[in-house]
Amino acid sequence: MIRKPAKVVTPLKIAQALFALNALIWLAFGVFRYFVWQKTHPGNETLEVIIPIMMIVNAAGMAFCSFAIGKLKKWLYFAAVGYLLVNIVLTITDQFGVYDLITLIIDLVLMGFLVRIRKLYLHPSEL
Repeated sequence: MIRKPAKVVTPLKIAQALFALNALIWLAFGVFRYFVWQKTHPGNETLEVIIPIMMIVNAAGMAFCSFAIGKLKKWLYFAAVGYLLVNIVLTITDQFGVYDLITLIIDLVLMGFLVRIRKLYLHPSEL
C-alpha cells in the first residue's frame, strides 16, 4: 500500500488562508451591507451603493494577495504587506466596532505570518 505524504501546513499556507478568510469576511460584509443594511437603514443612496462596492473590492484585493504571495516574488510580497498595512490603518481610523476588531485581529495575526515568511522573498538563496 502506497501512503500519500501528509500535507504540511506551512506559515505561507496559513498566511494564504488568512488572506482568503479576510476575503470571505469582506465579501460577506459587502453583500450584507448592500442587501440587508441598506434596506433597514435608509439614508444616502449613493453611499449605500459605494460602501458595499468598496467592501467587495477589498475582498477581491485580499483574494489577490492570497494568490500573489504564493508566487514567491518579492514585489508581490511587498504589495501584499502594503495592502494589509493600509487595511490595518483604515480599520483603526474608522468607526470601530466588534466586526472591525475581528478583522483587525486577523490582519495582525496575518502580518505576523508575513513577517515570519519574509525570508522566502528577501533571501531565497539562504533557504
